Amino acid sequence: MQLMTWTLARLGSRLSLLFEPHQRRVRHSALGRFLDQPMDLMVGLVEPDGTERVLPLTTRGKALYNTEQFERLNSITFRGHSEQYRLRFEFNIHSVFYPQDEPLCLMPAFYLEMRVSPVQRVRWIKPAGPTPDSVKLFIRLARPDTQISASTGGDPDSAGRIDLAYRNALTPTDSPGSADAPAVAVTERILSLNPGCVADDDGRGLTLDLPVTKAGSGVKWRLVWGAHCGDPILAVGQHPAPANAPLRYNALWPDLDAVMEEAVRLRDDRLAHSRRFEKLVDQAPLSMAQRHLLHQSFQNFLANTFWCHQPGDAGDGESGDGESSGQADAADGGPDTFRQWFTVWNGDRHYHSTLGVGYSASLFYLTLWPRLLVMQLDQWAEHAKPDQDQSEPPAAYLGRDLGQGTRISGQAYPHDLPVETNSDFLLILQAYSHWTGDLAPLGRHAELVHRLAEHLIAADEQDCGFPTRGSANAIDDAGPALQYARKQMYLATKRIAALQAAADLLRRVEREEPAERCDATIARAVPLIEQQAWLGDHYAVCADPDATGIQDVWTGDALPFEKVPGWDAYSIYTANGLLLPAITAQPLLLDPERLATDLRNACRETLGQYGGAHTSAEPENVWVSQNLWRDCVGRYLGLTELPWAQRYWDLQVMGNTHDRSLGFIDSYLGNDLSFHPRGVVTFGYLLAYPRLVIDRLAEGGAAISVTPDRHYPQRWPLLALADWRACRAPVCVVDAQGQVTIECESDPITIRGGEETAGVVG
Repeated sequence: MQLMTWTLARLGSRLSLLFEPHQRRVRHSALGRFLDQPMDLMVGLVEPDGTERVLPLTTRGKALYNTEQFERLNSITFRGHSEQYRLRFEFNIHSVFYPQDEPLCLMPAFYLEMRVSPVQRVRWIKPAGPTPDSVKLFIRLARPDTQISASTGGDPDSAGRIDLAYRNALTPTDSPGSADAPAVAVTERILSLNPGCVADDDGRGLTLDLPVTKAGSGVKWRLVWGAHCGDPILAVGQHPAPANAPLRYNALWPDLDAVMEEAVRLRDDRLAHSRRFEKLVDQAPLSMAQRHLLHQSFQNFLANTFWCHQPGDAGDGESGDGESSGQADAADGGPDTFRQWFTVWNGDRHYHSTLGVGYSASLFYLTLWPRLLVMQLDQWAEHAKPDQDQSEPPAAYLGRDLGQGTRISGQAYPHDLPVETNSDFLLILQAYSHWTGDLAPLGRHAELVHRLAEHLIAADEQDCGFPTRGSANAIDDAGPALQYARKQMYLATKRIAALQAAADLLRRVEREEPAERCDATIARAVPLIEQQAWLGDHYAVCADPDATGIQDVWTGDALPFEKVPGWDAYSIYTANGLLLPAITAQPLLLDPERLATDLRNACRETLGQYGGAHTSAEPENVWVSQNLWRDCVGRYLGLTELPWAQRYWDLQVMGNTHDRSLGFIDSYLGNDLSFHPRGVVTFGYLLAYPRLVIDRLAEGGAAISVTPDRHYPQRWPLLALADWRACRAPVCVVDAQGQVTIECESDPITIRGGEETAGVVG
């Protein structure tokens, strides 16, 4: 594929590499994106005539010919050619990942491999000489304000190494949340696993003479790149006395030597696990655009994650998979006394664990690692705010985020979004409970569920079926009709779905009276919503076009028009609140035929160059992640084709070539949602295409079903049902005759399909 900006990152441990070939550099830091520095990474070979040929990751040397990049879920390979000597050079960087294996995923290390192979021809370029039997390969570094030293130990059979030491600032770009954060000490090491290296005279690199062998021979230069930072990274709690939280991996590896020892010792095993996971995902019959989106968005998500710990009670918060969200075993096997924090930046704005991002990313967590979602549910719950407008019955709402920069101190976003945040939390908690069968988080937060539901009930001050108070939302580049008007269809749908979730959850903890209040509110709201919002072929963006009394939530100014522009437009957000209920077999509440009609017509009317706009009234306001979410909703509503992924990928290519370097870019020019984690909703493809539905709380026992399309052969790994410790995952297989079978079935799975069930959810 063409050269473009690409991220490779570690889960929670912050080590990341941002390859920027068009800038001929790598942005690098042990503390990750927005805390990184430009680095010159000189990697390549020496031709027989002495010319140094390099990948375009450095300003030095002569670039290799026809350089390309090829990515997989956990790795990237750069390839270039010495056209004069008919050589192919490959450089692979692998960031190991295997679901629910904390030590493997947390390890702050990358695995590197270089190899050089002969090629029969490089176009029709005349060679300058014969292909050599061996060539010198090299890796050299230059980084600002960094001590770099290369050594070999003086023994020809010893492995060479490059050591780095520097202080890393904790002030991300354009973030007011860390203005006074100190710098921290970092050490890194690149260790050659091949003997015979020679250290460069300037002490900044290594050279190795490697045979030229055919691809697949296994002859490679193998290296390990590890990092360590023992200083606190996050300040958790209110100032002036927050708790300092170092990265979680310090509980496993106290220093760089420990990181390197384990990374080397377990290299083969961890690479085998990571590649096995890659191959499992690779068998899904995604288009190339969908596959690129999955790979890119996953690494961008990892680059935004923090997994830290702070002193606390060892017994806090049991999670649903047998591990504690507040406790884990230390490296020596004994219980530690640290409370864990898992949080995710929302890309270039550096807000921590925004609920909207968690809502979108829930498809990733539910598919691969539910425990990470539990930790965030507990953290969001801690920051609930009492509703000041009423005291009885009790009511509360949640903050939009947990802080900004390197501070976890409560919401940093400038205004509250109570209907949206309460709804997101309740829908996530219900989905987690039904998907896993684990009710422990609900047990901890039962009172909060009641209070959040009471706020949602009270949000309809006019008893009209729609929220009319606290109706601003996080779609902050949208027009007023979608973002903060009265009677928004997006929030109306999400609110009733959340109240249904609250009723369900409250009954499971024997709170019948508040559950009945939720049911009664839904029963009143649904017919009113259908009556006021349905416009014949779609639902209105907002059912009240009157602009009187509406203020811009950013400026406080009254809207300068009588009617809200775009109130009757088509919108991709109508059914946004219904996906999590759909994947757990919960009622959709609104008319399914109308929902499907609305979705199809909105797909047509909002479609632009890079996907569907928020509404048909604002054609350039595009969020790729919300298109992906809409596509997943469409599958559960019976939509067969999802042909828009190439448009989403075109935006990523546009945003990461030439002079641009934006990572996963969620938006077009009207916003700057760059390096954003929300694209990880792409994992929803692996749920939505086979229409996987899981309800482990169903009457009579767990109910699991798939309803794949049957018109082409396909294999869908059902990752949410995998036994990761046993390295087994069921696969939904559709053969050429349209027959569906389940390979490696663990849980009983009902196979649905045929005309009698087409389009039926749950």
